Amino acid sequence: MGFIYKYCVYFLTLYITSNIGYIHCASINDTNVLLRNLLDGYNKNVRPVENQTNAVHVNATFVLVTIQDLDEIRGILSVMGIMSMQWYDASMVWDPLAYGDVEYVMTSYKEVWVPELILINPADESDTLGKKWQRVFFNYFGFASWWPVDLIKSTCTLDVYRYPFDTQECGLSFSAWGYFSGQVKLNPSSNEIDLSYYIESFTWTLAKSQVRSSADGTALEFILHLKRKPDFVIVNVLLPLTFLSLLNALVFLLLPESGERISYCITVLLSIAVFMTIVSDTLPKSSEPVPVISYKLMVDMITSALMTLVTILNLRVYYRNDGQNVPNWLKQLYIFVTCKRAKNGIHRNSTDVEKIKPDRKLSMFDNNKKTLMWKRSNDDESNNSQTLFNRKMSAISVFNVEENVHEPVENTLVRMMSEAEENSFDHVDVSWKNISNMIDGIAFVFFTLMSVCSFIVFFAITF
Repeated sequence: MGFIYKYCVYFLTLYITSNIGYIHCASINDTNVLLRNLLDGYNKNVRPVENQTNAVHVNATFVLVTIQDLDEIRGILSVMGIMSMQWYDASMVWDPLAYGDVEYVMTSYKEVWVPELILINPADESDTLGKKWQRVFFNYFGFASWWPVDLIKSTCTLDVYRYPFDTQECGLSFSAWGYFSGQVKLNPSSNEIDLSYYIESFTWTLAKSQVRSSADGTALEFILHLKRKPDFVIVNVLLPLTFLSLLNALVFLLLPESGERISYCITVLLSIAVFMTIVSDTLPKSSEPVPVISYKLMVDMITSALMTLVTILNLRVYYRNDGQNVPNWLKQLYIFVTCKRAKNGIHRNSTDVEKIKPDRKLSMFDNNKKTLMWKRSNDDESNNSQTLFNRKMSAISVFNVEENVHEPVENTLVRMMSEAEENSFDHVDVSWKNISNMIDGIAFVFFTLMSVCSFIVFFAITF
């Protein structure tokens, strides 16, 4: 008996559970009847509000999925996104108990009223959102939800002044075209774009986003602030260009006898021209604003051309005939740059003047030969400057002494030392090859600093 009792209880419970599930389960027939009754006499050209003087309030937000591309040349932004919209439809209200507890239905957006949004700034032909396979969902309270997904292409005004460290601001502007401000109101569901399904782009970083609504409420603008990822441009353009500029200055370290200087300069010049072509092909053909990188490329091109010019002229100096005398000003410049004045011991300073102040005794002898002799009390013959002075003074005639007899001795000595110093440049052996080597050193330092400064200024402006 106990076994039969348990068996009966089990089947009774199963029967009750089955009937309860059957009572609360909506059949396909209930859904068909519900849709037929709802759409019978439904006019999608009539705004779905009881009072036609009221506006249909549509809550909208943009769900960004991916940033497909941002074409800098044509100024086109391509994104894959979903426009999520909700509104109230007074004609789509029903009692679930009358239709087998059916609480939700869906239908094609072609059969009911939907807020047909149009992209205001399209890159291609303008069309409304929505595809024929997309559905609109309704609950029994009359609230509708629609999520049209599409690849959206819009125009975008680009500012590439700081390329490749630029930040672009592109907007997607949608409007309920054909309705007045009192008929349809577009309300943003959030102040930012929905990034729940966003997939990071390989080229751009989404820095931030914002949503703006027009004053009359008939348009919404979804703004994307995109920051470029500069790693690719730095590795493939900027660094090679900087290395080329530095290598170009090494031409002044090549020996002139190698015969490779001109070909080296031309090769680097052509390489910079190739990089200029590559960069210009990736930038928009616009004059305002001109990217800073274009100015940098132009500076590098001019610098390389100047290096080529200096190299050609310097080779002419190097192979100049040694029979032609080097001008004194070039000799002075060479001595100044190479610091050979100190080595020759012919420079004059206050110490030299102090050494020849009158701790000497002046005596005159041999009037018949009219020669002036000086005798020093300390006889410090080890000093090179004193030896040079004695050699110069031994050749001075008495006539010169008589002309300057009233001049202070110190001033006379200083003046004569200056004359000796000026005449000493004639005895320095400076050839045209020495002048060419001096030009190479100056050009190498100058153009190297110019290349480094160009790189630093570029990063200071753009980064």
